[in-house]
Amino acid sequence: MRRLLRRDDRGVSMVEFALVFVLLLMVAIGAFEYGMVFRDSLTVSTASREAGRVAASTANHGDADCVILEAAAGALQSLQTGLIDEVHIYKSDENGAIPANSATTMRRYSPFQPGDPGLTACASGAQWSAKHLGSGWDPEDRVNTEGSADWIGVRVQYKHEWITDFLWWTGTMDLADEAVFRIEPPGPS
Repeated sequence: MRRLLRRDDRGVSMVEFALVFVLLLMVAIGAFEYGMVFRDSLTVSTASREAGRVAASTANHGDADCVILEAAAGALQSLQTGLIDEVHIYKSDENGAIPANSATTMRRYSPFQPGDPGLTACASGAQWSAKHLGSGWDPEDRVNTEGSADWIGVRVQYKHEWITDFLWWTGTMDLADEAVFRIEPPGPS
């Protein structure tokens, strides 16, 4: 009789172990996946700040947009998965908000894919698709004189790819961050 009870106990403990193991496996995979999302989110935030700093200092140079795009892409190079969705360069107000007329003061770019219209080729060889260039606020129109400087914002949108493709961690997740800086006045000549 005691041998029968022991055999039944072993079966129950195997079932309990299987249930607990599956639960622990899901917790471990979830911790890993959300840890990677957190890392990518911090990197996207760093990329938008870096591009914003560059935008503040190169705002009215002829190739400013290329330099800003390269700064954002360079800050995201350490990420192994995912890709840049879009980079927005826009005129902001003092509060960091996008003004109501943003259609004319926002320039949107995405990494170039064959067949995309609006190719923007940068000096470094990087190619971007100009999704929307607005009708005003070209780099030479950005004011950076002392006393009347514009505010410039950069928004980086990134698609994070889930790594394990397990249960609900499949496909991509959108991450975005933006940074707004006052355009720097030119240095003394």
